[in-house]
Amino acid sequence: MSDRKPRAVRGTALLAAVAAAGALTATGPAQALVGDAVADGTDAFTAYVNVGGERACTGALVDPRWILTASSCFSDDPLRAYPVPAGAPRLKTTVVVGLADLTGTGGTRTEVVEIVPRADRDVVMARLAQPVTGVDPVLLASTAPAQGETLRVLGYGRTRTAWVPDRLHSGAFTVSAAPDAGTVRVAGAGGTICRGDAGGPALRERDGKVELVALNSASWQGGCFGTDETETRTDAVEARVDDLGDWVRQVRALPQQSQVASGDFDGDGKADLVGLYDNGVTHDGKNRSSLHTFLGNATGFAAPKNVWTSSGGFAWSRSKLTAGDYNGDGKDDVSVFYDGGQSADGKNISSVYTWYSTGTGFAAPKVTWTTPGGFTWGASKVASGDFNGDRKADIGVFYDRGRDADGVYRSALFAFTSTGAAFGSPTLEWESPGSFRWSASKFVAGDHNGDGKDDVSVFYDAGTTPEGRNLSALYSWYSTGPGFGGAQRTWSSTGGFTWNAGKVASGDFNGDGKADVGVFYDRGLGADGRYGSNLYTFTSTGTAFGGPSLKWESTGAFRWSNSQFTAGDYNGDRKDDAAVLYDLGTTADGRKVDGVYSWLSTGTGFGAPASRWSGPIG
Repeated sequence: MSDRKPRAVRGTALLAAVAAAGALTATGPAQALVGDAVADGTDAFTAYVNVGGERACTGALVDPRWILTASSCFSDDPLRAYPVPAGAPRLKTTVVVGLADLTGTGGTRTEVVEIVPRADRDVVMARLAQPVTGVDPVLLASTAPAQGETLRVLGYGRTRTAWVPDRLHSGAFTVSAAPDAGTVRVAGAGGTICRGDAGGPALRERDGKVELVALNSASWQGGCFGTDETETRTDAVEARVDDLGDWVRQVRALPQQSQVASGDFDGDGKADLVGLYDNGVTHDGKNRSSLHTFLGNATGFAAPKNVWTSSGGFAWSRSKLTAGDYNGDGKDDVSVFYDGGQSADGKNISSVYTWYSTGTGFAAPKVTWTTPGGFTWGASKVASGDFNGDRKADIGVFYDRGRDADGVYRSALFAFTSTGAAFGSPTLEWESPGSFRWSASKFVAGDHNGDGKDDVSVFYDAGTTPEGRNLSALYSWYSTGPGFGGAQRTWSSTGGFTWNAGKVASGDFNGDGKADVGVFYDRGLGADGRYGSNLYTFTSTGTAFGGPSLKWESTGAFRWSNSQFTAGDYNGDRKDDAAVLYDLGTTADGRKVDGVYSWLSTGTGFGAPASRWSGPIG
């Protein structure tokens, strides 16, 4: 073999790779394939990957939400193909799946929202913003490629005659040597791997099924358009994936997005946190979710405990999390208001699933209410409270009635009363007589007048002043026991308090027996390049709320967009505190890292926020 360097380049850039003496061990990606055009509808699992408009690669769908491709596609250093940083890709990355001809219609077009790299080879898993439908993911091989075996390799990259082809091509390659720990060498037997093919699948057919064996990584690129005409070698290096099955399954099942709620789940007098996490999709297309509790202790919160994981078929994206003591045993429970799809006659179906606390954990979820049709999940905002004062928490739903023919937007309030073991059918407690925009409402529950019955409030976007200042308001519905009074405007701004910048929670922050409203506020990007956040409280007078009182203002970077805001008595002193579940990114192996910060109430204000726990989830 010549001692000239093999070509291993990305997209449209021509970047030399490093070759060890006598071996094709490149650290940059190989690109585009010279071979036969693939027919429409064939190998639909193959993905076209565009990284920031700067370079193009190929990949393979291994899950409705995940593709495997080359780590080097995301590397900014051509001499260091891997590992690359985990998390969101630096450049906007778009993916097309299901189209052999990229000029055609159909297929799925989406973006990459997260990458999980391998540290030992040129491989990365990339999570898609939306699942791919109508395409079966390719199966992962479980046995290594054998010397002399012929593999079929795919790619959208450069061909012999086209610089930027729009069609998937295929070529045959023979395994030229026994594989090593992470790679396998192949020789062209009817194709060449060129620029644009990095991450493209190398396949075998076994028992009538196609298996993914490896991904394109580096190539001499003999015969590729634009390559030195004296270069005739078509050898290449593939990154093995046949031994990565366990890793792929692990990444696919990792907790991802989350929702948070507060409650005293173990009954020790200190509020805890619960997170409902999206665990992705199983290999057979079933959605998975999990519950994790962060139990309060003397110093903050214990590490999260996985208290439930669905075996399949429970979609995080169809869930709205809430918590309360639904059976009155002194321990808070967890409920999810769930989107059950549509009935055969086209009616919307919603359900409530409840996990009753045992003190040390939770019983298996049970359906505690469902509708045969006609109650729309997407039109519902959910909060829990003991609305009738029987010491069992109920569920309130603030409901979107839509827009009337006269252009008026209407909303409604429903209550689902707990029986202790289930929930009664929703009762209509209020319906707006005039325009009340559901989309401009953020819904909370708490005993705002201290009468032992929980009330509900809405933080409302009231538009802008004539001079363009943002207006916000609070509306409250006070419980009468058997029902609710009409909506009352209990606070309104004169301008300058932005509804969009607020995340809302209810709690008795000063310990006077009346629930207040807390707003975690986005201060935006400061002149110093840091993102700032504020904490405000609106103190209840029993009949209204005082204006927002600034309780904390970040002096360093604190991203509002990374924060899920909640409230509860975390130290058991009968004054509610504020907390956020904070997204700290991901570990190198793709595990989600969260942190819990809390502001402990002093009665008249709050102490400085402290990190009460941080670490990977799952």
